[in-house]
Amino acid sequence: MIDNKKFKEDGYLLLKEFAPANEVDNILREAKQVFQNQFFNLKYTSKKLISEESDHDFNTNLYRLFEDDLQCLMNCGKQVQHLISLHRFSLHERITKLLIEMGFGFPCISTRPVMFFNHPKLAQKKVFYKVDAHQDWRSMQGSLNSVVIWFPLIDINKDLGALEIVPKSHLSGLITEKIEQGFGMVHVDETMKQNFLSVEVERGDALVFSSFLIHQSGENITDEPRWSCHFRYNDLDESTFIQRGYPHAYVYKPQEELITKDFPKKDQIINVFKS
Repeated sequence: MIDNKKFKEDGYLLLKEFAPANEVDNILREAKQVFQNQFFNLKYTSKKLISEESDHDFNTNLYRLFEDDLQCLMNCGKQVQHLISLHRFSLHERITKLLIEMGFGFPCISTRPVMFFNHPKLAQKKVFYKVDAHQDWRSMQGSLNSVVIWFPLIDINKDLGALEIVPKSHLSGLITEKIEQGFGMVHVDETMKQNFLSVEVERGDALVFSSFLIHQSGENITDEPRWSCHFRYNDLDESTFIQRGYPHAYVYKPQEELITKDFPKKDQIINVFKS
Protein backbone atom coordinates (compact mmCIF):
# COMPACT_ATOMS: atom_id res chain seq x y z
CA MET A 1 0.00 0.00 0.00
CA ILE A 2 1.22 3.48 -0.82
CA ASP A 3 1.01 6.44 1.53
CA ASN A 4 -1.55 8.48 -0.38
CA LYS A 5 -1.77 11.09 2.38
CA LYS A 6 1.97 11.74 2.06
CA PHE A 7 1.66 11.97 -1.72
CA LYS A 8 -1.06 14.60 -1.45
CA GLU A 9 1.00 16.59 1.05
CA ASP A 10 4.41 16.35 -0.65
CA GLY A 11 3.38 15.93 -4.28
CA TYR A 12 5.58 12.90 -4.87
CA LEU A 13 6.41 9.37 -3.79
CA LEU A 14 9.58 7.35 -4.32
CA LEU A 15 8.64 3.70 -4.74
CA LYS A 16 11.65 1.43 -4.29
CA GLU A 17 11.88 -1.76 -6.39
CA PHE A 18 8.57 -0.96 -8.04
CA ALA A 19 9.38 -2.99 -11.17
CA PRO A 20 11.63 -6.03 -11.76
CA ALA A 21 15.14 -4.99 -12.75
CA ASN A 22 15.18 -7.50 -15.61
CA GLU A 23 12.24 -5.73 -17.30
CA VAL A 24 14.07 -2.43 -17.05
CA ASP A 25 17.29 -3.99 -18.33
CA ASN A 26 15.46 -5.40 -21.34
CA ILE A 27 14.11 -1.98 -22.32
CA LEU A 28 17.58 -0.45 -22.12
CA ARG A 29 19.12 -3.34 -24.05
CA GLU A 30 16.60 -2.95 -26.87
CA ALA A 31 17.07 0.82 -26.94
CA LYS A 32 20.83 0.47 -27.22
CA GLN A 33 20.42 -2.16 -29.94
CA VAL A 34 18.65 0.43 -32.11
CA PHE A 35 21.79 2.56 -32.01
CA GLN A 36 24.06 -0.47 -32.30
CA ASN A 37 22.41 -1.39 -35.61
CA GLN A 38 23.51 1.96 -36.98
CA PHE A 39 27.00 1.72 -35.49
CA PHE A 40 27.41 -1.59 -37.33
CA ASN A 41 25.88 -0.16 -40.51
CA LEU A 42 28.27 2.81 -40.40
CA LYS A 43 31.22 0.52 -39.63
CA TYR A 44 31.93 2.15 -36.28
CA THR A 45 32.14 -1.38 -34.88
CA SER A 46 32.35 -4.98 -36.03
CA LYS A 47 30.00 -6.09 -33.26
CA LYS A 48 26.41 -6.49 -34.36
CA LEU A 49 24.85 -7.23 -30.97
CA ILE A 50 24.81 -4.77 -28.09
CA SER A 51 25.63 -7.62 -25.71
CA GLU A 52 29.05 -7.89 -27.38
CA GLU A 53 29.85 -4.19 -27.00
CA SER A 54 31.36 -2.59 -23.89
CA ASP A 55 29.58 0.37 -22.29
CA HIS A 56 32.60 2.55 -22.97
CA ASP A 57 32.71 1.68 -26.67
CA PHE A 58 28.97 2.11 -27.01
CA ASN A 59 29.12 5.60 -25.49
CA THR A 60 32.09 6.54 -27.65
CA ASN A 61 30.15 5.52 -30.75
CA LEU A 62 27.02 7.31 -29.51
CA TYR A 63 28.91 10.58 -29.14
CA ARG A 64 30.59 10.01 -32.50
CA LEU A 65 27.24 9.56 -34.21
CA PHE A 66 26.07 12.86 -32.73
CA GLU A 67 29.05 14.59 -34.35
CA ASP A 68 28.93 12.69 -37.66
CA ASP A 69 25.23 12.35 -38.40
CA LEU A 70 22.85 14.18 -36.08
CA GLN A 71 19.82 13.23 -38.17
CA CYS A 72 20.62 9.53 -37.84
CA LEU A 73 21.03 9.94 -34.08
CA MET A 74 17.69 11.75 -33.89
CA ASN A 75 16.02 9.03 -35.96
CA CYS A 76 17.34 6.38 -33.57
CA GLY A 77 16.10 8.48 -30.68
CA LYS A 78 12.64 8.56 -32.24
CA GLN A 79 12.59 4.82 -32.83
CA VAL A 80 13.39 3.98 -29.21
CA GLN A 81 10.25 5.85 -28.21
CA HIS A 82 8.25 3.17 -30.04
CA LEU A 83 9.76 0.04 -28.54
CA ILE A 84 7.08 -2.51 -27.74
CA SER A 85 8.84 -3.28 -24.45
CA LEU A 86 8.66 0.39 -23.43
CA HIS A 87 4.95 0.67 -24.24
CA ARG A 88 4.18 -2.65 -22.56
CA PHE A 89 6.00 -1.43 -19.45
CA SER A 90 3.96 1.80 -19.38
CA LEU A 91 0.71 -0.17 -19.61
CA HIS A 92 1.54 -2.83 -17.05
CA GLU A 93 -1.11 -3.78 -14.52
CA ARG A 94 1.15 -2.67 -11.68
CA ILE A 95 0.82 0.92 -12.91
CA THR A 96 -2.94 0.72 -13.33
CA LYS A 97 -3.25 -0.62 -9.79
CA LEU A 98 -1.02 2.17 -8.50
CA LEU A 99 -3.11 4.86 -10.17
CA ILE A 100 -6.35 3.42 -8.79
CA GLU A 101 -4.76 3.21 -5.35
CA MET A 102 -3.90 6.90 -5.72
CA GLY A 103 -7.57 7.68 -6.30
CA PHE A 104 -7.85 7.64 -10.09
CA GLY A 105 -11.38 6.62 -11.08
CA PHE A 106 -10.64 6.12 -14.80
CA PRO A 107 -6.88 6.05 -15.58
CA CYS A 108 -5.88 7.14 -19.07
CA ILE A 109 -2.62 7.70 -20.92
CA SER A 110 -1.89 11.38 -21.41
CA THR A 111 0.67 10.90 -24.17
CA ARG A 112 3.07 8.29 -25.51
CA PRO A 113 5.93 7.07 -23.32
CA VAL A 114 9.13 9.07 -23.52
CA MET A 115 12.67 7.74 -23.20
CA PHE A 116 15.60 10.05 -22.49
CA PHE A 117 19.33 9.53 -22.97
CA ASN A 118 20.77 12.80 -21.69
CA HIS A 119 24.33 14.07 -21.83
CA PRO A 120 25.96 17.39 -22.81
CA LYS A 121 27.77 15.57 -25.62
CA LEU A 122 24.41 14.68 -27.15
CA ALA A 123 22.83 18.12 -27.17
CA GLN A 124 23.03 21.28 -29.26
CA LYS A 125 21.13 23.23 -26.61
CA LYS A 126 21.11 22.99 -22.83
CA VAL A 127 17.40 22.13 -22.76
CA PHE A 128 18.13 18.92 -24.67
CA TYR A 129 20.20 17.49 -21.82
CA LYS A 130 19.24 19.54 -18.76
CA VAL A 131 15.78 21.02 -18.29
CA ASP A 132 15.59 23.77 -15.71
CA ALA A 133 12.69 24.15 -13.27
CA HIS A 134 9.35 23.33 -14.87
CA GLN A 135 5.89 21.87 -14.38
CA ASP A 136 4.66 19.09 -16.66
CA TRP A 137 0.96 20.02 -16.46
CA ARG A 138 1.54 22.98 -18.79
CA SER A 139 2.29 20.62 -21.67
CA MET A 140 -0.29 18.02 -20.60
CA GLN A 141 -3.27 20.26 -19.74
CA GLY A 142 -5.20 17.22 -18.53
CA SER A 143 -6.85 16.28 -15.25
CA LEU A 144 -5.87 18.20 -12.12
CA ASN A 145 -4.77 14.97 -10.43
CA SER A 146 -2.63 13.89 -13.39
CA VAL A 147 0.70 12.32 -12.53
CA VAL A 148 4.08 11.58 -14.04
CA ILE A 149 5.87 8.31 -13.32
CA TRP A 150 9.62 8.68 -13.86
CA PHE A 151 11.67 5.50 -14.21
CA PRO A 152 15.46 5.28 -14.23
CA LEU A 153 16.81 2.71 -16.67
CA ILE A 154 20.12 2.73 -14.80
CA ASP A 155 21.13 3.66 -11.26
CA ILE A 156 21.11 7.46 -11.21
CA ASN A 157 22.93 9.35 -8.48
CA LYS A 158 23.57 13.06 -8.14
CA ASP A 159 26.68 12.93 -10.36
CA LEU A 160 24.59 11.44 -13.19
CA GLY A 161 22.05 14.24 -12.87
CA ALA A 162 19.42 12.77 -10.56
CA LEU A 163 16.06 14.52 -10.82
CA GLU A 164 15.67 17.48 -8.45
CA ILE A 165 12.24 18.27 -7.03
CA VAL A 166 10.66 20.89 -4.80
CA PRO A 167 8.45 19.04 -2.28
CA LYS A 168 4.97 20.52 -1.77
CA SER A 169 5.41 22.88 -4.76
CA HIS A 170 2.39 21.30 -6.48
CA LEU A 171 0.24 23.26 -4.02
CA SER A 172 1.45 26.52 -5.60
CA GLY A 173 -0.76 25.79 -8.61
CA LEU A 174 0.18 26.51 -12.20
CA ILE A 175 2.99 29.07 -12.16
CA THR A 176 4.70 28.49 -15.51
CA GLU A 177 5.99 31.59 -17.27
CA LYS A 178 6.71 30.27 -20.76
CA ILE A 179 6.99 27.15 -22.89
CA GLU A 180 10.45 26.04 -24.01
CA GLN A 181 10.76 22.94 -26.19
CA GLY A 182 7.43 21.77 -24.78
CA PHE A 183 8.35 22.34 -21.12
CA GLY A 184 6.41 24.75 -18.91
CA MET A 185 9.27 26.73 -17.40
CA VAL A 186 9.12 28.22 -13.91
CA HIS A 187 11.01 31.19 -12.48
CA VAL A 188 13.28 30.14 -9.63
CA ASP A 189 13.90 32.63 -6.84
CA GLU A 190 16.48 32.25 -4.08
CA THR A 191 14.01 30.61 -1.70
CA MET A 192 13.07 27.95 -4.23
CA LYS A 193 16.73 27.24 -5.03
CA GLN A 194 17.25 26.20 -1.42
CA ASN A 195 14.28 23.81 -1.49
CA PHE A 196 15.33 21.56 -4.36
CA LEU A 197 15.81 17.96 -3.31
CA SER A 198 17.96 15.58 -5.37
CA VAL A 199 16.27 12.16 -5.65
CA GLU A 200 18.80 9.40 -6.24
CA VAL A 201 17.23 6.26 -7.70
CA GLU A 202 18.09 2.72 -8.75
CA ARG A 203 16.80 0.87 -11.81
CA GLY A 204 13.46 -0.66 -10.88
CA ASP A 205 12.51 2.30 -8.68
CA ALA A 206 9.69 4.66 -9.65
CA LEU A 207 9.38 8.33 -8.82
CA VAL A 208 5.70 9.33 -8.97
CA PHE A 209 4.81 12.99 -8.81
CA SER A 210 2.00 15.43 -9.46
CA SER A 211 2.14 17.11 -12.86
CA PHE A 212 2.18 20.41 -10.93
CA LEU A 213 5.29 19.52 -8.91
CA ILE A 214 8.23 21.77 -9.78
CA HIS A 215 11.27 19.75 -10.82
CA GLN A 216 14.40 19.98 -12.92
CA SER A 217 17.24 17.86 -14.25
CA GLY A 218 20.36 17.55 -12.18
CA GLU A 219 23.80 18.24 -13.67
CA ASN A 220 25.36 15.17 -15.29
CA ILE A 221 29.08 15.54 -14.60
CA THR A 222 30.02 12.01 -15.69
CA ASP A 223 30.93 10.69 -19.12
CA GLU A 224 27.83 8.43 -19.13
CA PRO A 225 24.41 9.29 -20.59
CA ARG A 226 21.52 9.37 -18.13
CA TRP A 227 19.00 6.81 -19.38
CA SER A 228 15.44 7.22 -18.10
CA CYS A 229 11.84 7.14 -19.22
CA HIS A 230 8.69 8.78 -18.05
CA PHE A 231 4.99 8.16 -18.44
CA ARG A 232 2.10 10.57 -18.02
CA TYR A 233 -1.43 9.70 -16.92
CA ASN A 234 -4.77 11.51 -16.66
CA ASP A 235 -7.95 10.61 -14.80
CA LEU A 236 -11.01 10.62 -17.08
CA ASP A 237 -13.27 10.81 -14.01
CA GLU A 238 -11.77 14.09 -12.73
CA SER A 239 -14.58 16.65 -12.77
CA THR A 240 -12.77 19.64 -14.32
CA PHE A 241 -11.34 17.41 -17.06
CA ILE A 242 -14.87 16.34 -17.94
CA GLN A 243 -16.18 19.93 -17.76
CA ARG A 244 -13.45 21.13 -20.15
CA GLY A 245 -14.42 18.50 -22.71
CA TYR A 246 -11.27 16.36 -22.33
CA PRO A 247 -8.72 18.67 -24.03
CA HIS A 248 -5.73 16.91 -25.60
CA ALA A 249 -2.60 19.03 -25.96
CA TYR A 250 -0.48 16.80 -28.20
CA VAL A 251 -0.42 16.92 -32.00
CA TYR A 252 0.63 13.84 -33.98
CA LYS A 253 0.79 13.85 -37.77
CA PRO A 254 2.83 12.16 -40.50
CA GLN A 255 5.40 13.96 -42.62
CA GLU A 256 3.90 14.64 -46.04
CA GLU A 257 6.97 14.47 -48.27
CA LEU A 258 9.11 11.38 -48.84
CA ILE A 259 11.93 11.32 -46.32
CA THR A 260 14.19 9.21 -48.57
CA LYS A 261 14.02 10.57 -52.10
CA ASP A 262 12.90 8.12 -54.82
CA PHE A 263 12.49 5.32 -52.29
CA PRO A 264 11.31 2.59 -52.50
CA LYS A 265 11.81 1.17 -56.00
CA LYS A 266 9.41 -1.48 -57.24
CA ASP A 267 12.12 -4.15 -57.45
CA GLN A 268 13.08 -3.51 -53.80
CA ILE A 269 9.51 -4.21 -52.71
CA ILE A 270 9.29 -7.34 -54.87
CA ASN A 271 12.56 -8.58 -53.35
CA VAL A 272 11.10 -8.36 -49.85
CA PHE A 273 8.24 -10.67 -50.77
CA LYS A 274 10.26 -13.28 -52.64
CA SER A 275 9.88 -16.75 -51.13
